[in-house]
Amino acid sequence: MNGEGLKNYKPGELFNGYCVIRKKELKQKKNGESYLKMEFGDSSGRLGGKIWSYVEQRDKDLKIGQIVKIRGKIQQYQQNKEIRVESIQQASENIGPMKEKLLPVSQKDLEKLKEEFLRHKAGIKNRHLKNLLQQIFSDKSLLDRYLQMPSGKLWHHQYLYGMLEHLVCIMDLSEIMYQHYPALNIDLLKTGMIVSLLGNLLEFDQEGFINYSKEGRLLGHALLSIRQLDSYMEDMEDFPEELKVQLYHLIVSNESLDGKTSQVPAMTREAIILTHLIRLDIQSNAVERILYHDKIEDSDWTKFNKLFNRFLYVRTI
Repeated sequence: MNGEGLKNYKPGELFNGYCVIRKKELKQKKNGESYLKMEFGDSSGRLGGKIWSYVEQRDKDLKIGQIVKIRGKIQQYQQNKEIRVESIQQASENIGPMKEKLLPVSQKDLEKLKEEFLRHKAGIKNRHLKNLLQQIFSDKSLLDRYLQMPSGKLWHHQYLYGMLEHLVCIMDLSEIMYQHYPALNIDLLKTGMIVSLLGNLLEFDQEGFINYSKEGRLLGHALLSIRQLDSYMEDMEDFPEELKVQLYHLIVSNESLDGKTSQVPAMTREAIILTHLIRLDIQSNAVERILYHDKIEDSDWTKFNKLFNRFLYVRTI
């Protein structure tokens, strides 16, 4: 696989390497000619493409989630890059372990991020909350899996260890807020941040590319997080009911990235601050991705972005 990644190739360049099929759709031109509209992905992100030859047979043979080796030229089409596939073949069965290498990964210092997460967790002084987190992360393999999870599918932190990036950022910001608002229950807020992301363990699949699991689509993030939290609280008979209810509220009152409110509005100091910190970080992360990947060639602007409902200005001073 090319070290630069499919997404980073420029129009006119030839790509020859491995990637994963993310989407596949049989389409027809106005003249009735069939073609396959594809989306491929690797560690650099995702890129659309088209297949024009042996269409019907390839539609039968190619499956979503399958690793393939493709050769084709990158071209510009309506302000979007795509690959015109010249050849495509299924990867051999023994290439399965490559799936993880094809997934995008955080570019930040992972060891430093892990140290920061553990520092925040160790700093929680409330006895019940400290015991709860010890109960959750007593299994090191679960801690490793938790920290490796993505935090989104498309718009923000949509890569391995994306959740760790997101979590450390909002925990750092919570300490700044605490300096200005000392009445804030910082232990409750930080614990709420951690347990509200437990649902990510069940919400996302990582089979070749990051996607929602069946449970993630049918049940939603908040319910999955609460179910996970409940499973760890079963044997904690002395855990205060008021503290439990406030943790639940932190989970169910988060607002979404596009500003849609949750079913339960934030009604505590900690929940209101958590909602704003989450939105601040995920929108900031989304902006970074958009400015990098969606800049129009020879322009100071990105393509029109549906998430923010605007163009974004690229030039920096």
